[in-house]
Amino acid sequence: MYICNVYNFRAVIICLIFFPMWAFSADTASVASSKHSNYRNTVLLCMNYGRQAPIGLLSKRFGGSNSVGFTLAYKFGKNFQVQGGVNTIFSGRVKESGILDSMIGNGGLLIDNTGTYADVRMYERGYHWHIDFGKLIPLGSFERNSGLLITGGLGFMQHKLKFTFQRTVLPQLENNYYKGYDRLTNGLMVRGFFGYQRIDPKGRMNFYAGMELLNGFTKNRRSYNYDTRKADTELRNDMLLGLKIGIMISLSGRQAGNKKGEEERFFE
Repeated sequence: MYICNVYNFRAVIICLIFFPMWAFSADTASVASSKHSNYRNTVLLCMNYGRQAPIGLLSKRFGGSNSVGFTLAYKFGKNFQVQGGVNTIFSGRVKESGILDSMIGNGGLLIDNTGTYADVRMYERGYHWHIDFGKLIPLGSFERNSGLLITGGLGFMQHKLKFTFQRTVLPQLENNYYKGYDRLTNGLMVRGFFGYQRIDPKGRMNFYAGMELLNGFTKNRRSYNYDTRKADTELRNDMLLGLKIGIMISLSGRQAGNKKGEEERFFE
């Protein structure tokens, strides 16, 4: 399983390096025989996937995680870009130990109320949203609406533990008792992104790919942890660093400087 994960991670990195290079060469070839392209105002609807590695305190609680979400962006004529997005966070790797130790009996096993061994599985669940502002830097005058994308902004991050088990047999986690174990944590977040964004002049292949850094200034929002028998008041610095790729649909496009009555449509 570990070997498969390593090779999958390498495959993602290779795609992030060579796919933009291929798209960049395609842009060059498609306009080589034409004049320089024009800047355009463009509305973008983006669907994305990310693979993230936790850093610092968060790495002691969770392993690598995935994210899926969408972003709505507007690229101005001079290639400034503003965007807002929301993403889920999910993972099956929980590294923090001892959370359920207070439920374990003398035999060192977790027993449910039927007298059998209880099978409790833990997962990471969360989400984040953000509002960013940034700049698209073209790599040449032949395609001024594609290039390096650098953005930064503010948002909100939340993560917690999710428990799965057979219902009605483990009262310690039933009803609202799970809140004493789930480590619900949230707070303000800053976000940075650096990558490549391509807007196809013909609308056939719009995408972006790059590195994303999330830094959440968070705190446990539960008043009491049952397993530690005390409140967790520590201020946390939760960080996620990962690769993000997305596909985009261009909803509209008008040449910069044109009035609405003089619109030149982006797609022909």
